[in-house]
Amino acid sequence: QVLDRNTVKLVAAEYDLLVVDKEEAAITAGAVKQRDFLELDDLDTAVPRPPVVTVMGHVDHGKTSLLDFIRKSKVAAGEAGGITQAIGAYNVDVEVDGEKKTICFLDTPGHEAFSAMRARGARVTDLATIIVAADDGVQPQTREAVSHAQAAEVPIVVAINKIDKPGADVERTKQGLLELNLVPEEWGGNTPMVPISAKKGIGIDDLLQTVCWVAEEKQLMANSSKLAAGTVIEAHLDKKKGPVATLLVQAGTLHVGNVMSCGACFGKVRILSNAAGSTITEAGPSIAVQMIGLNAVPQAGDEFQVHPSESDARAAASEASEELRAARIAEMSTTGSMVTLSSLATMDEDVDTLQRMNLIIKGDTSGVVEAIKGALQQLPQESVVLRYLLNAAGDITVSDVDLAAASGGMIVGFNLNPDETVQSHAKRLGVTINTYRVIYNLIDDVKAAMEGKLRAVQEKLHLGQATVKAVFGTGKKRVAGCLVDEGKLQKGAQIEVLRGKQVVHTGKVASLRRIKDNVEEVQSGLECGVGAEDFTSWQADDVINCFLSVTKTQRLEDAKAATAVDVSSL
Repeated sequence: QVLDRNTVKLVAAEYDLLVVDKEEAAITAGAVKQRDFLELDDLDTAVPRPPVVTVMGHVDHGKTSLLDFIRKSKVAAGEAGGITQAIGAYNVDVEVDGEKKTICFLDTPGHEAFSAMRARGARVTDLATIIVAADDGVQPQTREAVSHAQAAEVPIVVAINKIDKPGADVERTKQGLLELNLVPEEWGGNTPMVPISAKKGIGIDDLLQTVCWVAEEKQLMANSSKLAAGTVIEAHLDKKKGPVATLLVQAGTLHVGNVMSCGACFGKVRILSNAAGSTITEAGPSIAVQMIGLNAVPQAGDEFQVHPSESDARAAASEASEELRAARIAEMSTTGSMVTLSSLATMDEDVDTLQRMNLIIKGDTSGVVEAIKGALQQLPQESVVLRYLLNAAGDITVSDVDLAAASGGMIVGFNLNPDETVQSHAKRLGVTINTYRVIYNLIDDVKAAMEGKLRAVQEKLHLGQATVKAVFGTGKKRVAGCLVDEGKLQKGAQIEVLRGKQVVHTGKVASLRRIKDNVEEVQSGLECGVGAEDFTSWQADDVINCFLSVTKTQRLEDAKAATAVDVSSL
């Protein structure tokens, strides 16, 4: 039985127990920087490093198009629905004031489901570029992106995009940004705002120059001679190469041959490649690289650390694995998704009780899997609780199908195409595999599947009310002479006959006569004769309530589990 927070406190107070109240993590919690990679011992050997710039904003405001123009490569065209659904890291050489400089850009998704990925981008960045469309203004993900940047305590540069489009209003956009405490420099504030057109390249040089100036003010430094450390930006499982991780080096220099731990994974760096796909031998601070050599796919957001020996890396990974396992068990027990023998015995015995839906989530990258799980957690779960049997990056396998078959679960895949062996095995076992290219289609389908577990409810659709004025006939032919007070009476509809406050009969309207004619319905203000199925004990002043009984499918937002406790009754 799942209790809400207030009920737990009331019950605990009765038994003199202490309740430790853990508040839900704020939306900006994931953006708070967890580690400072520049330590006091590094100051003597620290050298300047390139800035890490995260590009954030609302979906379709032009983040990817901006990077596309800067990098001179088309990355936007191949994205499903025009939506960035993974995080990209690119090192770009730009020329500012005649001097060649390197900037590491992070492109984050703008769709609302990818909040965790935007937070991760803000956490590792030195500077945030918030892109806002001049023809659309401040939107929900614009507000959230600004919140992430402010939580990470990084400077913000605003790029006001699409100034070439009809309806673009730069001044109105600036006015909207005032609500987010972003005041333009020309209005006396400290937030640079640069009008641009990412499609036509207007104002891009001014934006890059502004980014470099703001970065110079921060005097970014790093020790490039120590053992490398940094953060996993993204990771996926390649069929030929194995686990592939996109890393952002934040301290030291990463070399081919280094031994590292990466969350619960470890391994030896076999191949390093840059954003252009070229193989390199080392990567210094603020350089984003793809790395091959880990024993498993790490979680996006994990920190990596190079170790002197393989035994040290293995020990660090083992410790992180135990912490991850403990956290997973704690999460399952607190969300009610842990299955015990007693809960298994009672599960689904009564359709009114709390239902569970078992899910296996597989995606092409670990960051996407994280985003999907985070988005599904936002669905109402008072009546149907999602239980995650497995969520990992990689192809859908026969083992996944076996797990789903054993648990009665369903498999959802993102950017994956199961092979024929897996599909035929799933068909043979009756397992549903749904694959998607756009995340909100996945969320809608899972929500529909959850609602399918809810019991349909019967609702009364009120038609009208009548008062019995006289009773006519004898025996089985007794009928009530009525006046319809409001609404209408309808032949074949359900009725309740009230005598005072007591319901004396529930049934159907068998006959309806108006003057001498049989009719289908009688409207308000008219008199009629009413005959009911299996009921003849009419009395004057009886009240007839007429209604239709309709079957309605419940929505998650409206459904309440029978296990919920009424606090007022305690």
